[in-house]
Amino acid sequence: MFIDKDAYIDYAMRFSAREEQLRDMFMDWLPEDIIDSHAHCNRSEDIQTFSPLIQNHMMSTFPSFNLEESKCIQQLFYPGKHIRTLRFCSAFKGINHRAVNQYLLDESPPEDRIALYGLPDGIDYTVAMLQHNRVVGLKMYYLYFELPAKRIYEYFRPEILEEAQARDIPIILHLPQKLLQCQDQLQTLLEDFPRLRVVIAHLGLYKILADGLAECYAHFAHYDNMSMDTALVTSSDVIHLALRTFGSDRILFGSDEPLYLIRSRAYMHPTLGERLTTVYPYHWVNKEEQKQFGHLANGAVHAQWEALSALKKAIERYPQRQRTDIKKRVFCDNARSIYGFE
Repeated sequence: MFIDKDAYIDYAMRFSAREEQLRDMFMDWLPEDIIDSHAHCNRSEDIQTFSPLIQNHMMSTFPSFNLEESKCIQQLFYPGKHIRTLRFCSAFKGINHRAVNQYLLDESPPEDRIALYGLPDGIDYTVAMLQHNRVVGLKMYYLYFELPAKRIYEYFRPEILEEAQARDIPIILHLPQKLLQCQDQLQTLLEDFPRLRVVIAHLGLYKILADGLAECYAHFAHYDNMSMDTALVTSSDVIHLALRTFGSDRILFGSDEPLYLIRSRAYMHPTLGERLTTVYPYHWVNKEEQKQFGHLANGAVHAQWEALSALKKAIERYPQRQRTDIKKRVFCDNARSIYGFE
C-alpha cells in the first residue's frame, strides 16, 4: 500500500481560517513553557515493513516523522513558545526500533528527553539500554507483535519492569484495551511492582465518559506512583474527571505527535460502533464509509486543536484563581518532575 506521507503533511500545514484563529487563541492561553510528554519519532530509513493491520490503522498516517520535521511542525503550531519534548520511537511492528532508539539518543536536542522503546523479544538489550544516561522513561507497545498482545506482561516483560523499578525509570503504559477492560491487569502490575512509576497514556483510552470510569479512576488514584497523560484525548469531561480524581499534579500534557496533525471526527456507525471519518482521503479511511459519513467531518480541524480545546474547557471549570497554576502543572511542571526535565 502506498502511503503519501508528504501529501498528508502538506495538507496538515495548510491552515484553515478557523485553525489560524485557534492557534492565535491558544498562543494567548497556553503557558510560555510547554513540555510535550508524548511524541513519536523515526526516520524513513528505519521503516522495514508494515502488516495489513498497521497499514489500515490511522497510526500509519505518518510512518516516519523525524526530528527536523518535528521542529518545523512545533514552530508552526506553537509560535513563540518554549517547547521541550519527551520523544520515543513510533511504536508499531515493522520499524527498526534499535536504530531509532540510537538516533534519538544521539541526535535529539539536549533539552529534550528520551523514553527508550523496549523490545519484549530483546530483554537483554532493553535492560542494558535502560542504563543510558539520556533514558528517562520506558515505552513498550501491545502492537509490537503480529498478533496484538492482550496482556500487559506480554509486552512489558516482568524482567524489564524489574530493572525499570530498580532504576526509578517511569513507564509509559498504553494499555492493551480500555482501562475498564484491563483494570485487573493494571492492579496486578501495581501490586507486583509497588515502586514502579506508571504513566497511563491517553487517560486510559477514553474518548467519551463511560459507565464505571469515575469509580475506576477513584480506585487507581490511591496509587500515588500512577499518573496519566492526555495524548489525543478530545473529551473535556474525561479530562476534567481525571484532573478532579488524580489531582492536577498527576496529569501531563501529551500531543501524540505527529497524529495530532490528522483532521477527523468521531461518529457512531450503526453497526460498527465508534468510528472516525474524514473529508481527506487518508489511506486508512474506508472509502464506502467515507461516501456515506464523510460529510460529518466537514469543518474538522487538526486533532491538536480538538485536544487543546478539551483541556482548556476542563481547566476552565475550576475557579479563576486556580487555573494558571493548573495549566502550569499540566503543561510543564508535572513532566519536569516525572521525567527530569530541567
